[in-house]
Amino acid sequence: MRRPPLSLLIPALILVIGMAILFAVTFFPVSIAPTPYLARETRDTGVANLVAGVYLNYRLYDTIFEILVFAVAVIGVRYYLTGKEQATVAAVPESQAVRTSADLLFSPLLIIGFYLILFGHLFAGGGFAGGVVGGSGLLLCAIALGGDVVARRFHESVLERFEWGILATILIFALAPAWFGATPFTDMLPPGRVGDLASGGSILIYNVLIGIKVFTGTWVIIYYFTRHRGEV
Repeated sequence: MRRPPLSLLIPALILVIGMAILFAVTFFPVSIAPTPYLARETRDTGVANLVAGVYLNYRLYDTIFEILVFAVAVIGVRYYLTGKEQATVAAVPESQAVRTSADLLFSPLLIIGFYLILFGHLFAGGGFAGGVVGGSGLLLCAIALGGDVVARRFHESVLERFEWGILATILIFALAPAWFGATPFTDMLPPGRVGDLASGGSILIYNVLIGIKVFTGTWVIIYYFTRHRGEV
């Protein structure tokens, strides 16, 4: 009988081991004590969304580095594709259904993105999620109208400088406590009352800044790819 190739045996073995681990965890749960700061997180940070309290307070330095990684990716796309030979694709008019969908969905996507940013410390959401949702609205407009048309409406050169300013603001805001004798990446604002919009100390401010940064960075990536490869 012919033996199966090694390229199939290895993934099958990994799948069997993974299923065995899931079975063991499901039927023989391990008792793990909760992390100490999770038990007092709401009191320390003033947020109802415990995830936001972790990545925008306790682990803020991790989040800052994630933003820097995203910024480096945006810079790489912008400068690597700038000056490259651009594809010449004949403009193809989109159907009325696509244009109508863009007209109907763009504003709701922006509103949903804004909601996720503004209330990310109270409910599920945050700056990253809200920025991506808003960027999806711009992608829809680029599909319906064309990337160059959307870029002219958003003033690409102004948007690029604005993106750099937002990144600088995030870094300055994170390092500002050092100028007052505190540890960098710590929160110096009062946590407020849990459940209020003006709660969570600096978390609301970080969500807004991150949301704007992700929104603009997402559009930059979309725009330069469409310029290089032709319209979407």
